[in-house]
Amino acid sequence: MKFIDADHGGLVTVELTRRNLESLLAKLDDPASVRTLFDGQNKVQVVAVENEEHYSDRAPGPVYMPTSGEFL
Repeated sequence: MKFIDADHGGLVTVELTRRNLESLLAKLDDPASVRTLFDGQNKVQVVAVENEEHYSDRAPGPVYMPTSGEFL
């Protein structure tokens, strides 16, 4: 994972690798895990939560898949 500072009023970016994403998914299945990844400089943490917890007060937004033209 890499934290990239905003440039000249741009967006702050957190870059996650496939390995980071797979690790977070695995952490959801481990009840002993704190389900958190930290970047190397400890500027940001990424926490994995179940869908039900995250979307308890709103519906999930659409995710567009450009290759298939479908929304998930």
